[in-house]
Amino acid sequence: MIYLLLSILSSSVIFITFKITDRFKTGLVKLITVNYLVAALLGFSFNRYPISVWNAVTSPWMPFALLVGVSFILMFFLIGYSTRVSGVAVTTIAGKVSMVIPILFSVLYFSEKNTVLKTFGLVFAVLGVFLTSFRPVSKKNGLLLILLPVGIFLGSGITDSVVKYAQTYYIPNSMSLLFSAVVFLAALIAGLLFIWVNPKSVSKTITIAELIGGTILGIANFGSLYFFVMALNNSKLDSSAVFGLNNICIVIFSVIAGAALFKEKLSRVNFAGIILALVSSLILMNY
Repeated sequence: MIYLLLSILSSSVIFITFKITDRFKTGLVKLITVNYLVAALLGFSFNRYPISVWNAVTSPWMPFALLVGVSFILMFFLIGYSTRVSGVAVTTIAGKVSMVIPILFSVLYFSEKNTVLKTFGLVFAVLGVFLTSFRPVSKKNGLLLILLPVGIFLGSGITDSVVKYAQTYYIPNSMSLLFSAVVFLAALIAGLLFIWVNPKSVSKTITIAELIGGTILGIANFGSLYFFVMALNNSKLDSSAVFGLNNICIVIFSVIAGAALFKEKLSRVNFAGIILALVSSLILMNY
């Protein structure tokens, strides 16, 4: 459970860091690029096994690492744009409820056992995440407002499913660090290519806030993926339960942190969601 807790904590720090750096008017592109540079360096630095470029390139997990890396940075930009257009509430709900996809993938593809109690736990988890993240949205629905959250829902869910598939068949514990490092390196390269193709999208200078914020994001981002893969490899729980618990606890922690650190108000609906999420956590850990 320690790996799952560390993954949850790391992911929650990402939310807090984005919230704080927004107050310093940091550039999203530079923040994300620094973040992936730091995450990749951490992965390669902590890797205890000899690195052979040829062996890494020809490893069966390499295509999955490249796919997940590109997907990561696309999701980061999509989430950032969706937050501005569709609102924080819709974006958060779409991202977290996406856990339904990897959970169903784990149950159906890997034939993980599915009891009535576990089904209730997963249903409560989805409802809990939705209610905890819910905020009133005043903007009228349009095609773009619908497509952005749907894109985040599908993209995040499919990415998590790919990580699960690769972890099951190709990523032993000894390769977890290297896999994580290559994922972030792929995301970094994709980010640099974006800047090269669109130089006008970023300013030529980088601020201290962007450097510090990007570094903290990179450490947290690295931890969230590495510890999550380790949780999938070492947890006694089914992966569907790990996906559920991970998303539930991230939402709960983030909402509580938002209320405590940023004075964000919680409605009765949010409190109901927290309670429902806690109930689902107990079910998933003890079904």
